[in-house]
Amino acid sequence: MIEGGRGRDAPQFEIGPVLSHGPREAAAIPHRHEFLEILYVREGRGTHIIDGTEYPIEAGRLYLVRRGQVHAWVTPEPLDGTVVLFDEPFLAGPGAPDPVNLGQYPNMLCPDAGRLPRIEGLLAAMAGEYAEGDDQSDPIVRHLLSALLLLCRRFDGFNAPEGPRTGLSAELSVEFSKLVAEKASATLTVRSAAMRLGVTSGYLREVVVTQTGRTPGQIIRSAVLTEAQRLLANTGMTCAQVADRLGFEDASYFSRFFRREAGAPPSAYRRQAREKYQACLGA
Repeated sequence: MIEGGRGRDAPQFEIGPVLSHGPREAAAIPHRHEFLEILYVREGRGTHIIDGTEYPIEAGRLYLVRRGQVHAWVTPEPLDGTVVLFDEPFLAGPGAPDPVNLGQYPNMLCPDAGRLPRIEGLLAAMAGEYAEGDDQSDPIVRHLLSALLLLCRRFDGFNAPEGPRTGLSAELSVEFSKLVAEKASATLTVRSAAMRLGVTSGYLREVVVTQTGRTPGQIIRSAVLTEAQRLLANTGMTCAQVADRLGFEDASYFSRFFRREAGAPPSAYRRQAREKYQACLGA
């Protein structure tokens, strides 16, 4: 079970084989990181549980775990593949291309077989530049990583809304997504988010809807619900403690919010989530 905090910080960027950088025995315990993780599987099987959803591990698939997501690997045998670890400041560093909104990415992507050589090529190039380690390596790796993420937008399972994704509007949408991911709580409002970002509430709504297809309020509520689900399913915190952690005035207000957004009371969700996890371990 995760505790209230998150996992260790990672280097700005790291890439390597699954056997040395990927899931180990302890990875079957729900945990989370301050960084992002991409796993490309060449061979192997199992189940990847991310925020309570089970994804089958199969060759030729990509799995993306965003910062703060709770995940666990259940693998009966070692996997063969490549793991990429990075944080968002690295991706947005000097010489970075247009911003990539990682909040739009699903946790599992299923490229068709014809695109696997491109994935392999980009991963090999990243690994080579990472090993090179000179003054030009970081900018080159940054572009290769951005290219991989942009290529992923063509795969099955990616259903981001169409619309402009470059320029100041895209940057604002990305910054809003980061703010929500870091500050998700009952005290975060569209107005307070707009003030933090230096824009009006109306302009923020217009940009976010265009870029994501959802309103800022919907995104904030979804983020608060997701964090509540993580804490309920993976910690021993009481409902009152979860409510306090997320900035709710009291436990009853939190329970009403959770029931409205999730369709079930917190206690029922906790029980179902833990039963599902135990069933996956026993499979």
